[in-house]
Amino acid sequence: MDYSEPNKNKHKIYKYTDENGRVFYVDENGNIVKRRKTTPAEHKSTSRSTEERNVAQRRTSERPSQPRMSDEIRSSERKHSPEEQLRNTRRDVSSAPSRASAPRHNSEESRQAQSKSRSTSKQLPAVGKQTSPAIHHSAKHSKKKKHGKKRGGCLKVFLIIIGILILIAAGLAIGVYITIIKSAPTLNTSDIVPSNYTSIIYDNNGTEIDKLHGEENREYVTFDLIPDDLKNAVVSIEDERFYEHNGIDIKGIMRALVIDIRQRDFSQGASTITQQLIKNEMLTNQKTIVRKIQEQYLAVKYEAELEKTLGSKKAAKDYILELYLNTIGLNHGLNGVGSAAEFYFGKEVSELDLAECASIAGITKNPSRYSPISNPEENKKRQTTVLDKMLELGYITQSEHDSALAEDIYANLVGSTKDDEDSVALHSYFIDNLIVTLANDLMQEKNMTKQEAYNLIYSGGLQIYSTVDQSIQGTLEDAFMDDSLFPPSDRTYDATYTISVLNTETDEQEHHSESKTVSSKDQAEAFAQEVKEQYVDATHTMVLDNLAVSNSLQAAMVIIDYHTGEIKAIVGGRGQKSGDLVFNRATQAYRQPGSCFKVLAAYAPAIDSDLYSAGSFIRDEEYTVGDWSPRNWWTSGYRGYATVRDGIRDSMNILAAKVIVNVGIYNAYQYLLNFGFTSLDAKEDMNANISLGGLTEGVSVLELTAAYGTIANGGVYMKPTPYTKVLDHDGNVLLEYDYEGKRVLKETTAFLLTDMMEDVISGGGTGGLARFQSNRMPVAGKTGTTTDDKDLTFAGYTPYYVAGIWMGYDSPKKISYDKSYHLIVWRTVMDKLHDNLAYKEFEKPDGIITSSYCAVTNGIPISGVCANDYYGAGYYGNMVSTDYATQATAAHSECTAHGMYSICADSGKLAGPGCHNVRSVSLAVVGGQIVNRPSREECAKRGLLYIDLSSTCTENHIPIIGDDDVIGSDNNHDHGYQLDNITGNNSSDSSNNDSSSDDGHDIIIGAN
Repeated sequence: MDYSEPNKNKHKIYKYTDENGRVFYVDENGNIVKRRKTTPAEHKSTSRSTEERNVAQRRTSERPSQPRMSDEIRSSERKHSPEEQLRNTRRDVSSAPSRASAPRHNSEESRQAQSKSRSTSKQLPAVGKQTSPAIHHSAKHSKKKKHGKKRGGCLKVFLIIIGILILIAAGLAIGVYITIIKSAPTLNTSDIVPSNYTSIIYDNNGTEIDKLHGEENREYVTFDLIPDDLKNAVVSIEDERFYEHNGIDIKGIMRALVIDIRQRDFSQGASTITQQLIKNEMLTNQKTIVRKIQEQYLAVKYEAELEKTLGSKKAAKDYILELYLNTIGLNHGLNGVGSAAEFYFGKEVSELDLAECASIAGITKNPSRYSPISNPEENKKRQTTVLDKMLELGYITQSEHDSALAEDIYANLVGSTKDDEDSVALHSYFIDNLIVTLANDLMQEKNMTKQEAYNLIYSGGLQIYSTVDQSIQGTLEDAFMDDSLFPPSDRTYDATYTISVLNTETDEQEHHSESKTVSSKDQAEAFAQEVKEQYVDATHTMVLDNLAVSNSLQAAMVIIDYHTGEIKAIVGGRGQKSGDLVFNRATQAYRQPGSCFKVLAAYAPAIDSDLYSAGSFIRDEEYTVGDWSPRNWWTSGYRGYATVRDGIRDSMNILAAKVIVNVGIYNAYQYLLNFGFTSLDAKEDMNANISLGGLTEGVSVLELTAAYGTIANGGVYMKPTPYTKVLDHDGNVLLEYDYEGKRVLKETTAFLLTDMMEDVISGGGTGGLARFQSNRMPVAGKTGTTTDDKDLTFAGYTPYYVAGIWMGYDSPKKISYDKSYHLIVWRTVMDKLHDNLAYKEFEKPDGIITSSYCAVTNGIPISGVCANDYYGAGYYGNMVSTDYATQATAAHSECTAHGMYSICADSGKLAGPGCHNVRSVSLAVVGGQIVNRPSREECAKRGLLYIDLSSTCTENHIPIIGDDDVIGSDNNHDHGYQLDNITGNNSSDSSNNDSSSDDGHDIIIGAN
């Protein structure tokens, strides 16, 4: 027995430890009782190792003998688990009967155990008796010892728990850190290169003329072009240990951590230049622990990879600084020091001095606050801080510091803070067309989406070499700003409302533009609101809109170098351009070309097919094809036989209609496609009406101009282009204009058309107002006016350029001015741009010859006969023409219609034997009919005989003395056939001719 615990209110309980070191509590009767719940320490003691239990057993053997469990109990313990053994032992002991009723055991061991139990029982003190002082002392000492052990055990447990918690926290922290690192973006060194750059546009001479940028205006400059003062200024103020650390600045981090804890936020990030670069290009701007950990991890990794790639830490640092200086935001949409230098100081970055470098370096901390333009005073304070830091770090001397501080850089600022919405258009109509063309080409040739194409144009850092001639563009823009060149105002305005909306269901933008003629600005605004309500609804939100109010009568013009296809100038509307990418009437408006189409749709295919030449005749007369009966532009009447030259010069409608039918409408349509027209409808436009420019949709000024440029270029079509090549940010060719041209017409055809169209300008034709006034340069062209006078067009060219112009109302209505103002504008522009150009003639190619034609048959004229036709050629008065031709289109056989006839001057019939007043006349007879004889009434008015070849005069006329009328001629011809039509086709025909002559000369006395 180890010890006993006396208690006045409870039975005494005794503690025993058996030979295996296990502890039991028993009462005075030897019954095992439940003392208390085993403490962790006691539980631990019961789980000691075998060696500890052996030690405890040896100690027990040295103590006084204690009651031992029976063999039955020990056997039971071996058969059950420790918990079951304890329960079984308690049950056996507590349920054991008294000594009198206890079962006897025969074994010696049992007797000894019982004897020992009785002996022990006699030694137990009586219940309620006072214990000896020794026992009291022992119990008191035991309590103190127990309490001490308890306090020591609690402290030990507490320390263990704290240690475990620390380990858990550390493990969790490491796990979280690893998770954050794993969630960081995959790092490729190429990803850190800034992706948004300003695109630069150059003119035809390679001079920079414009820039395009999206949200970021960045012009990349290489490290060698950035001044050392600017590099040092940025390093001083942003990351003074930049060239020492490996991506993160430990000193800076500790300083920032103290501030962060103090302020309970993460505003002090201690970000190095490398970290800022990675944050700008790969991460968000949110101030979170996650972003900061990822930023630091990627910074270290990035520098290590760069150092490995570039070969040294210095090279890696220089490259990082280069990228950083090209990515930092510097307010006003500026990104990078290149664009900032030009915007603020109008200089290349390499030209900045120390004061300017410090000013730009100071902006980075808070761009809106430290802008030199918006807040010069704040920028000056920041510039001073930068200079002080540079002096402290030894980058500059005191003298340089003081000199820079004293310099007044703010007096030389060139940038502007004017809001875009209050400013005029940044780009010309030419640049607008350039952007749209580039986007279309990128979509077609590079398989880009529309959004990808425009993103690349505005943010790809492209080098765009355009074809614009700034002098020509300026001349054209000046003319369209000069109201004196245009008709007087009719006190109406054209309102054009453009709106872009976002379709929230498809997440795509939609663009709409509508126009209306109004009489006031209030009406224009009401119109805009009406259109806006039409396109903005629950699923369409407005992105931006623009209302442009301009002079009601509008115009547009394009100038092209037709030798190369290069567009030299474009203006898409009168007056001040209201914005960028607004409606461009030169490229986006499709209007009826009117008579400009006669040359392209009718005469060019017909001449190229060897059906006609310049001197070929076509009869102007009443004409119907299908259900269409064209009329000429003049009031009434027909002009009879006219040449192709006449038809082009005077814009004769019926001649053009006849020509397109003769050449074949399908063939004519194919020629139009080859001329580059893209808006034609094969189903609706393949008819004879296209000879007069009657189209379903119309054509653009740009395409019309390029088509006429094909004729000017000897029949070779050059696709019009606003650029020659486009380089990407790395200098690789992205797009290149390599169109070699497409032959549409024979060179001889082009020359014949050109020569005839010169008459339109200088030969009394419809385009006389386009003739130059200060230059002798040859000009060829064709006017176009729709039948309802809603559209006026003209396309003309010189040996240098081709230009097309359109004038009309955006909302079509009749133009009622008595002058062709569009020709005046065209002449003003084109005459001026030829001031310094050497005189040239249009080149005549080989194969051009001269040929004469008879009007009736287009055959070789009979000498002295065809030209002397009694009735003549009508309006133009000549039945014979001599003009340019080709061998294929020249006349090859003699006229078969004309002949000399002896006519009785009194009756108009064929002269008979009794006729003494006889006249010998030249007549063209086809099918027995005089082909150009006027009516009796008209003949009477004009004093002409109404000749009737169907009968012979039978009267006896008394000869008039002195009458010297010619009654016969050796040139008389007797034709034994008749013509089927005016083109010279013939068939045999029998005729009975009675011939007699008083002077022995043969005369024709009859014809069928």
